Amino acid sequence: MLGILLLLCFAGLVLGVMTKAPWLDSFDNSASALFTRSINPVNTFIFKIVAFFGSPATVIGLTILGCCWLWFKKDLVISLWVGGLQLVGSAFAEIIKQLVGRSRPLHQLVPDSGYSFPSGHTFCTTVLVITLLILCLPQIKDQENQLIAIVIGVVWIGMVAASRVYLRDHYASDVIASLLLAGGYLLIIAPYAEAVQSKLRSILPERILKPWTPKN
Repeated sequence: MLGILLLLCFAGLVLGVMTKAPWLDSFDNSASALFTRSINPVNTFIFKIVAFFGSPATVIGLTILGCCWLWFKKDLVISLWVGGLQLVGSAFAEIIKQLVGRSRPLHQLVPDSGYSFPSGHTFCTTVLVITLLILCLPQIKDQENQLIAIVIGVVWIGMVAASRVYLRDHYASDVIASLLLAGGYLLIIAPYAEAVQSKLRSILPERILKPWTPKN
């Protein structure tokens, strides 16, 4: 139900963008003005680095590396599930971006091409961070360390989202839309994880399901 609610909120933003709702323009202009007041060389340098590591290309590359590690050390099915979450979600977000066709803000600090809504950086980063937390939190026994991991993940998502508005590559509504879309997507897909993984185990050859071990 929460996933559906998040997607409904996302749909509301899509409608606002496509109808050029005055309330949405007012919100985006206010957020842009707020970030403009904090522009300085140090912040720009920091946010450029954050944007690089939060870019879809970097995040998908890190996801692929993580999937390789999961296959070699843990389980191919988990590896395929994690990779599928990112790739399918990214493709879905890109389709929406092309359909909405919102132009990017003017006077970008770091030139970027393509459409603006939703933010690919924010979406991909959110999916990766939440997936990592789902995988790692059960392995962390201490509750304080679990909380620290969650806080680090939330802060990183916030930094990536803020970098997109600060660098004028996205409107604030773009990054909020990405958070809503990623959250709704994961909440709706998550209940099917066990069923999908069981199906994969039934159709994949047994010899490739086991963790990879070097031959003597």
